[in-house]
Amino acid sequence: MKNTDCIIEQYRGGKLVRFFTPTGDQALPWCMNVHGKTYLRTHGWVMSKILPTLMEGSPVITKVVPVKVVNSEDQVSEPDSAFDDRFS
Repeated sequence: MKNTDCIIEQYRGGKLVRFFTPTGDQALPWCMNVHGKTYLRTHGWVMSKILPTLMEGSPVITKVVPVKVVNSEDQVSEPDSAFDDRFS
């Protein structure tokens, strides 16, 4: 899976605290969304926020969600998992 194929969500106590969406820019390939604001980020910066959450006992849960797929007829199909409208 490429970074352009997914959204990375981070939860603390069951509440979404931030999510990362792909930008398509090679220099700053991620957009971090937190508290209603957006910030462009590098791969290294994003990895520094994700890797510690993969340790056992981390209070933050990281989930990878596939982005919406556009087929050849320009129709948008939803991924198999539940997908919130906040990313539309």
